[in-house]
Amino acid sequence: MNLLIKNGFIVDGTGSPGYEADILIQDDKIKKIGTNLKENGFKVIDASNKVVAPGFIDMHNHGDFTILEVNKAEPTIRQGITTLVIGMCGLGMAPANEKVRKYYSNYVTKIFTLGMQLFDTLQDYMAEIEKKGVSSNLVFFVPQGNVRACVLGMEDRPATQKEMEKMKEIIRKDMDAGAFGLSTGLIYPPGSITQTEEIIELCKIVNEYDGIYDSHMRNEGTGILEEGIGEVIKIAKVSNIRAHISHLKAGSSFAWKKTPEIINLIRSAQKEGIYIHADLYPYEESSTSLSGALLKPWVYEEFEGNLTNPETRKRIIDETFELIFSTFLPDMPFVIRLIPKLIIKKIIISVVKKYMRIISVLNNHHIEGKFLGEAIKILYPKKKFVEALLDFIRDEKGSIMITFKQMSEQKSILQLFEQEFVCVGSDGFLVVDFNTHPRSYGTFPRILSRYVREKNIVSLEEAIRKMTSLPASILDLNDRGIVKPNYKADIVIFDPETIQDKATYENGRQYPIGIDYVIVNGEITVEKGKHLGTLRGEILKHKK
Repeated sequence: MNLLIKNGFIVDGTGSPGYEADILIQDDKIKKIGTNLKENGFKVIDASNKVVAPGFIDMHNHGDFTILEVNKAEPTIRQGITTLVIGMCGLGMAPANEKVRKYYSNYVTKIFTLGMQLFDTLQDYMAEIEKKGVSSNLVFFVPQGNVRACVLGMEDRPATQKEMEKMKEIIRKDMDAGAFGLSTGLIYPPGSITQTEEIIELCKIVNEYDGIYDSHMRNEGTGILEEGIGEVIKIAKVSNIRAHISHLKAGSSFAWKKTPEIINLIRSAQKEGIYIHADLYPYEESSTSLSGALLKPWVYEEFEGNLTNPETRKRIIDETFELIFSTFLPDMPFVIRLIPKLIIKKIIISVVKKYMRIISVLNNHHIEGKFLGEAIKILYPKKKFVEALLDFIRDEKGSIMITFKQMSEQKSILQLFEQEFVCVGSDGFLVVDFNTHPRSYGTFPRILSRYVREKNIVSLEEAIRKMTSLPASILDLNDRGIVKPNYKADIVIFDPETIQDKATYENGRQYPIGIDYVIVNGEITVEKGKHLGTLRGEILKHKK
């Protein structure tokens, strides 16, 4: 398709001041930028009083779980996102073998409420996507959890030299297929049972391809400096790899005060020559699986039985509280650590009941949007909270997504977002059949409405740089992320005065307003806010 965008205010993605001009698009590229451009036979889009920007790049997305079913990718395309970075948090649809399929069947499908078709190799999965067609461009990372599970299953021990070689061979194959790097999810097994030295050895292989190490860190709370960012820096330094931190946050009220130290630690690493960036999303409530956060991997082996048997139930309760104690108590104020654990347990239960929100469940949809204490009281009115909680997890087959206020906009998020090394990642899912965290539908419009228009935290030009040329430069996408002649025509046109996210925690599946057009590889995909069914997305391959 040949397009002529007239009279738009071009914010080109570099951070430079915007300017008024026309854009001529021929086939899948920007041909010319200038004033009073004319061309016969071109479809004309009048962008008067609208911003014309590069298509947004979502640096952290889990759309690979459902892209074959939701190939129009409306939750993201209608935000202006034209490229999704997937295979995040050490989880993905490939590579897989019988060990991985067992792991996903027992664990991943339960914690994320998703049915998944796994593929033996990344190349197989890419081929299936290309056959189906997609609306978004896709950037793949190799999920370390899959790689380790292919070789060791869920065995909690260091890999042998022979097993390391097998994992390296898998990574080489996927990097050859066009993956951009390796991702880890170090709070999810098997990432959580993987030693730092093992990750370093795998990253050395990724570095041979000039790839990236992307980490959901081992600790995003009170231990973020040492166990979180410190580990990422060590891996990057020893393996000489470029590093990226997923959904950067100070993930507890006790960690908010560490925000300046977080910034200084990353800046210091950069001054030492370590290439490190991060992404974040603009919400105070994070989201995860309730069962994934509370239960250890052994519970999933006999899920219903372990959550029913009185002896295993007691073990589950004891282990869960010990996990909470070991995670949060060491960094709490000394006076709190003096309080008996029995009292602290009651405080934890009170906080969880009041502030943990149910986003989606498998069966009892009428409790979605409610806080956990109220939901449990509705479902199990005659049971004590802890016992009822285990019943709830069992009866929903583990498929309970929750949110929890971990972050503070004023005390942490805004300070992090202002940093020039931070881009935007939604951490969203492509879901259309059940409720989801509002970030899946609203992240990028929320940045532009709340952080630019309302709060003036950054300029419009800087916000768009963080959504376009910054992630493109991190990924070495040399022909995307900027409105420039000979660059790919991924374009979003929006009204800066009306763009607004609409998704809420109670109803996360609401599309934003104010986005008029989204163009992917030169083809109009969204026109006047409506998806046209266009499937012109491409799987982008890492050049090296």
